[in-house]
Amino acid sequence: MSYAIIGFGKIGQALAKAFARNGIDVFVATTRDPESFASAAAAIGPEIIPKKLAEAVKADIVFLAVRFESHQDVAKALPTWKGKLEVLHGTDHGAGNY
Repeated sequence: MSYAIIGFGKIGQALAKAFARNGIDVFVATTRDPESFASAAAAIGPEIIPKKLAEAVKADIVFLAVRFESHQDVAKALPTWKGKLEVLHGTDHGAGNY
C-alpha cells in the first residue's frame, strides 16, 4: 500500500508527522518543485519522500490537503481518478459559497 499527501502546508505537514511517528513512508507533493520543500520534509523524517505531483498521485491512497480552489488543479494530474481512494481534509475554504 502506498500513500501520498498532496499539499504541504500546516495540514499536510501534520499528516506527514503522523506518518513519520508511525514509521510509514509517504510521498508528499505540491504544485511546486519537490526541491522547494525537501528540507522541510527531511526535518520531519526519512519516511517523508518529496515527489512531483504527477508521481505522487499514483499512490494507492491520496490525502488532499490543499485549499478548495486548488482541487481542480490537482485533479488534472491524473487522466482518471477511478479506483483511487482520496481522503479530503475537512476545512471549508469557501466551498459552502457554491
